[in-house]
Amino acid sequence: MFIPTRMTRLQRVAAIVGFGLWLTISFSITALHAAPLTLDQAWLFAIRNNADLQRQMANQSIPDGDFQDARGLLYYNPVLNLDVRQRNISQSPGADTRRGEWGAGIAQTFEIAGQQGLRRNAAQQSQQAIALDIAEEYRLLHAQLEEQFVTVLAIQKRIEVEQRILTLIEQNTALSRKRVQAGEDSLLDGNLAVVDTERARNQLSGLNEQLVRARAQLAATLQLGETELPMVAGELMPAATSYTLTDLLEKLAARPAIQSLNIKESAARSRLELQQNLKYPDLTVSLVNSREATMAGDDNITSVGFSLPLPLFRRNGAGIGRATAEFTQSEINRAALTRNAKAAIQAAWLRRENIRERVSRLDKEVYPRLEQNLKLAKIAFENGEIGLPQLLILQRQTVDAQRDIIDAQKDIRLVQVELEYVSGWLLPTLPAN
Repeated sequence: MFIPTRMTRLQRVAAIVGFGLWLTISFSITALHAAPLTLDQAWLFAIRNNADLQRQMANQSIPDGDFQDARGLLYYNPVLNLDVRQRNISQSPGADTRRGEWGAGIAQTFEIAGQQGLRRNAAQQSQQAIALDIAEEYRLLHAQLEEQFVTVLAIQKRIEVEQRILTLIEQNTALSRKRVQAGEDSLLDGNLAVVDTERARNQLSGLNEQLVRARAQLAATLQLGETELPMVAGELMPAATSYTLTDLLEKLAARPAIQSLNIKESAARSRLELQQNLKYPDLTVSLVNSREATMAGDDNITSVGFSLPLPLFRRNGAGIGRATAEFTQSEINRAALTRNAKAAIQAAWLRRENIRERVSRLDKEVYPRLEQNLKLAKIAFENGEIGLPQLLILQRQTVDAQRDIIDAQKDIRLVQVELEYVSGWLLPTLPAN
């Protein structure tokens, strides 16, 4: 058998092409995995993997089972009974005195006070309520995810600012060392430069620690692996909105949590009426056919029976008491959530207006002038017109202004998330599947 020991030209070309394709796919997968997440991509991860949402969706089986039981034609199942007897008949000696007897019947219990309709209404309303609870869980998850996303994004932008300023400080420190060695600057100026450089590096290290914690919280919400800490990409400032405070307050009634509490209150009212009507007795109708032995032969007997318990001693007081407490708590929960939501919307709206003014002042008045001063100061320092202390002060002012702008942008984004979540303004977009 011939075994080739050297690759042909075609085989070498195929091997090279295959290796190139493998490298391309490997680099593409690595780049995709390492690419920063957008908010939409993070949302897709969250709704597929979040444990709280999955637990809430698993609760759907409870009202579904109740409704399946309540939607039947009758709540109580019919009862079948069959009995077989043997009778000894007294008659002349020597005759067969044993005769077989049997009886068969069916009994059905009927609710006579409308309990079936009330039970069906309560079960159907519970189904609607849990569907709204799931919608509210989607909205809560989206709000939490966006808050964590914005926190990571803000820290990343802070790190970019600190890294930029650290580069400038290191350049100035190197220049200051040369001046100190040349005798143009004092040792005090040189020490100031070193101290400011180390402070900037320490600030950058602290921000990196905050970023790790924020990325870990985001990864937990997305249910990523233990070692997967996502980076994010996007704009920190929120999108422009056209709604007013009145619009948000009017939209509150359509929030899934408010609608769910309204339906739960209706379901609790139906269950209360059901418990009140359960004190009325149920009518049981039975139909029995039996064969009984006599001396002359067998007799067929058909009987119809009615039974009705007398509600003299127990009138379902425990069930009525529990249903009354549930109905009262439902009313309290609905009223409290509505009141608290209106107060939260009012407070968040005032905070939003104040933060918008703060962002406008910092962005238009403070930061451009500080950037201009920093450029002029750098040129003046290189020309020996100003000393290092003045340059360090201007650099710190610029960093502080940029930090204030990022914090203000983060605050206005978070307060807008709060406004839209509490008011029920938007329902997050769900994937087609």
